[in-house]
Amino acid sequence: MHNYFQWKLTHAASGSGASKSNIFNMPKLMSSINRKEFHNVDYSGNAQLYTIGLKLFGSNADVEVYTAPNTYCTARAVKDWHDARVKMYRRAGIKMKELGYGRSLRPYLNVNHENGTTTEVDTESSNLKPHFVGDEWTYSRAAVATPAENTNQGEMRIADLVDSYSFTLCDASVMEDVTADDPDESTSGSDQDSFVSVGMIDEWLDSFKKRAPGTDAGGLEILGIDADNALLQLGSTQGPQIEEVLELAEEMQKEGRPWQGLNTDGHYTSLNLQAYGRTLLNGSDYLVFQAPCGLFQLDTENLFGDANGAQIISATMKVLAIEDM
Repeated sequence: MHNYFQWKLTHAASGSGASKSNIFNMPKLMSSINRKEFHNVDYSGNAQLYTIGLKLFGSNADVEVYTAPNTYCTARAVKDWHDARVKMYRRAGIKMKELGYGRSLRPYLNVNHENGTTTEVDTESSNLKPHFVGDEWTYSRAAVATPAENTNQGEMRIADLVDSYSFTLCDASVMEDVTADDPDESTSGSDQDSFVSVGMIDEWLDSFKKRAPGTDAGGLEILGIDADNALLQLGSTQGPQIEEVLELAEEMQKEGRPWQGLNTDGHYTSLNLQAYGRTLLNGSDYLVFQAPCGLFQLDTENLFGDANGAQIISATMKVLAIEDM
């Protein structure tokens, strides 16, 4: 099995502090090079944990590696979204094995990965060795029926009835009224707007808040079941009755989870720093880190000024192990 890669980045001489970010999807790279399928998430819904060794070469640059949190929350969020996606296809009479290579769940790392703000390194890039022309890799999407709520004008539009979106491990969900996708399914007057992408961990954390709404002893708001939660809607029976059922559950909830506390889930949904190094001509220390779903972001910062010209940074990467989270 080929599990070794070399990647080269040229930093323009734009002054001290010039930085770049790139996303690596190791299952995608390894599938293309080995002509064998590797997964972000296996067929049973287990997020795959990739242990990766990294060594850096260059004159003088700081390098940081970021991944989704390697926590129980990440593993359970991925599993529950996998199960909801399987239900979605089964309701349409489609067996998962009929999807071929699109069967497994393929999420983006974060919103900047999904919208292309942060560039993903592909096997077709001449900066990556070995250099292979990869086949198609389609990131997963979901299609749901949304509640048939009236707009402020008392009318209902077809756009209110359907929604499709992609998945991101980190960050909050992005709504259409903030950033429209194609096709644009949003209507400004509807209470139930459409998603561009859903934050898998963020929506999962929001899907089982079971204490009755109100305030805690410190005066902070306690949220109940969210009738517009994307995970709950995808896992429910499709149809206009979805939100009504969830609103009934919202009214009936009494029993609280034992760890209810501050409504600050950001440390579960943000990228985590997993490794730090500084490039040296003869190579940095060997960095070893674990990447949930095999996705990570590599940030580099050129510490030289303009007078030193452009700087070439090289990195060697090797997948050391793949296991269930």
